[in-house]
Amino acid sequence: MIRVMGTAAGLLMFCALLLLTVDYRIYSNRGWIREQKSARLLAWGYGLLSLLIFLGIVIYI
Repeated sequence: MIRVMGTAAGLLMFCALLLLTVDYRIYSNRGWIREQKSARLLAWGYGLLSLLIFLGIVIYI
């Protein structure tokens, strides 16, 4: 179960970094403000959830 949670947290962190680097830049270059804000919010949410899962795994172990 710990391996599954660690993998899920890793995937969430990867998605968050991908959203922050790629999607955010694409939306800012095209001038799509609403999509830019939603990509940033979703990425930070994914990052926070990933860190909470990692913290839970560390506390559990």
